[in-house]
Amino acid sequence: MLLLSVIRDLPVSVLVTSFALASLALPTVRTAELTPNTFKESTANGLWFVEHFSPHCSHCRNFAPTWEKLVVDMEKETPSVNLAQVNCLLYGDLCDQNGVKGYPTIFMYDAGKQIEEYNGNRDLDDLKTFIKRFVKETPPVSKPPTVVRPPAAAAPKPKTPLNVDGEVLGLSDEIFSSTLDQGPAFVKFFAPWCGHCKKLAPLWKKLARHMKDKVTIAEVNCDDHSALCKSQDIKGYPTLIFFSNGGRSEYNGGRKLDQLKEFTEKASEDVVQPLEKPTDLEAHVAKDKVVYLLLHSELDTGILDKIRKDAAVLLGTPTIYSSSSPDLLLGYNIPSSVSWSLVALKDHDSQTPSSIFHGSSTSTHEKINVWLLSHRLPTTLELTQDTFQAVMNAPHAPLVMIAVSTSKTEDIIEERFRDIAKKWRLRTGGTGVFKGREVVFTWMDAGRWADWMKSMYGVKVSGGQEHEVADDLDNVKIVIADHKRLRYYDVDRSGSPIKFSSSTSIFSAVEDAASGKLSYKNSENFVERLARFLSDKMLGIQNYVIAYPLRAAFFLFVGLGVLFWVLHRLVSNDVNADPRVDHKTGKSSRLD
Repeated sequence: MLLLSVIRDLPVSVLVTSFALASLALPTVRTAELTPNTFKESTANGLWFVEHFSPHCSHCRNFAPTWEKLVVDMEKETPSVNLAQVNCLLYGDLCDQNGVKGYPTIFMYDAGKQIEEYNGNRDLDDLKTFIKRFVKETPPVSKPPTVVRPPAAAAPKPKTPLNVDGEVLGLSDEIFSSTLDQGPAFVKFFAPWCGHCKKLAPLWKKLARHMKDKVTIAEVNCDDHSALCKSQDIKGYPTLIFFSNGGRSEYNGGRKLDQLKEFTEKASEDVVQPLEKPTDLEAHVAKDKVVYLLLHSELDTGILDKIRKDAAVLLGTPTIYSSSSPDLLLGYNIPSSVSWSLVALKDHDSQTPSSIFHGSSTSTHEKINVWLLSHRLPTTLELTQDTFQAVMNAPHAPLVMIAVSTSKTEDIIEERFRDIAKKWRLRTGGTGVFKGREVVFTWMDAGRWADWMKSMYGVKVSGGQEHEVADDLDNVKIVIADHKRLRYYDVDRSGSPIKFSSSTSIFSAVEDAASGKLSYKNSENFVERLARFLSDKMLGIQNYVIAYPLRAAFFLFVGLGVLFWVLHRLVSNDVNADPRVDHKTGKSSRLD
C-alpha cells in the first residue's frame, strides 16, 4: 500500500518518463551518449556516426539489437570511427539543431561537420558499407615508427645514500633545512607527553632501520623546538610530514608498520618515470586506476626536473610517465605550439583523458600543484581508513557518493559503481566534473563504519542488512557527501530516496547537488555549527592580529576609546537626570 501511495503521488510526467526509459531496449554501454554539453567537443575530432533516437519510437527499439552489434563489430573493423547516440527525449533542442525530423536519424560527422545522413536499409551489412566509405586507407608502413627516447641527461642523478645508520635523526632549527636539502625525509613532529606519540615511537625506530640508506627518518621535539614546529604549522601531535624536492605533504594514513613502510617506499620513488615505448602505456593504465602522462619535446629535458619538484605533493601516487613520442603527442591532440602537457588517465581508460594541462614557461608551481591534486582520485573506490583523508579532505572538495555495503553486497556495489562511473564520464565528456565539482563514487563497510555513518549522515544500519540479498539494489542506502561543508544529500529533488538501481536517479541527484538545486542536511547539530562558527571567527581574528599587528592595535585603541566615551556619556546622562542633584553646586538635596 505504501508503494502504491508513493507512485500515486508522483507527477504524471515522471511516471511516463520512467516507464519509457524502463521499456527502452537501447542499453548500449559501449556507445557514447552525447549531450548538449559534450556534442561539439566530442565530434570535433575524427569521424562520428551518431544515431538520434527517442525511447517512445518503436522503430528505435527494433533497431537497437542491430545498433549494438554494429558498435561491437566496428570497434574491431574500423576503430577510427566513433559511434554515439543522442536521446532526443532528453535533449530535444540538440536534435532540432542537428536537423532531426524523425526517429531514428543517423548522421556521419567529420571534424565536427555533418557530412551525410544515412538513408539506407537498417541492416548490419549496409550500415558497415556506409561507414567504411568514409574511412581513409592508411598507406602501409615499411618500418615501425621510431621511438624517441629521452636523452641520458634527463635521467635523475645518482643520489647520496641517506640514513646510513638506520636510526631516527633528531632535528633542530640548526640542521632542519640542511637535512631536507640532502633528499627525501619523513619527519615526525611530537611532544614527549603525548600518548599517541609514545605509542608510535618504537614503530618509528623500526621504520628507520627498514629505510636504511634510502630515506631519512627524523623527528622534532616540539617542546624543545617550539619555534620550528610553529614555522611548520604543526597543530597536533604526532604530525607526520614527508619532505621531498622542496615540497611537503602531511601523511594521514594508517599508523601500522607495514602501512608506514609501504607509504615511505612509494613516496620516495622517483615520481616521474620514463615511458620506454608508447605501447607500454596500455599496461600501466590497465594496472593503475589513475595514471599521469607527461608529454614533451625531446629537446626540453629541463621540464622533467621541474615536474619532479612540483609533483612532490603527490607522495608518489599516481605515477607520472614521461614521453616525447610523436605518436602519443598526436594521439592526444597536443598542439605543436605547446611545449609540454600533462594528461590524466582514469579508470583504466587510455582513450579518453579526464583532463589535459597544457604547460608553458609561465606555468607556476601553484597552478601545477592544483592540477596534480585535483585529478589524482579515481572515479570509484572503497572508503577505508587509508583512503578516507585523501578523498573526503581532498583540496578540490569533490562531491562523494557513498553506498552502504555489506559482505553480501560489496562486490555487486563495486561492479554497479564501475558501470555508473563509465556512464558519468561519458555524460561529462570524460572529465567526471559537473558545475566545477568532481564526483567520486565510493562504498563503505556497514559493519565497521555504522556508528560514524549514523552520526554524520543519519544512516541507520540494521543487523538484518548484513544478510540482505546481494542483487537487491533497491535496498542499498546511498548519500551524497559534501564533506568540506559538512553537508549531505539523501533524497532527490522530489524528496524520494536516491535509488541505487537507477542511473537516472543518481545522475539527477548529483547534478542538482552540484548546481545548488537540492536541499541539503547538516552533519552537525545547531550547537556544533555555532561553536564552529565562533571558532572560525576567533581564528580569523587571531590570524589578522598576527598578520597586521599595528592595524589590530589601532583598532583596539579606537574601540576602547569609543567604549570609554559611550560609558562616560551614559554616566553623565544619569547624573543630569537625577532631580535630587543641584547641577550648579553639584550638591544633593537629600537630608540624610
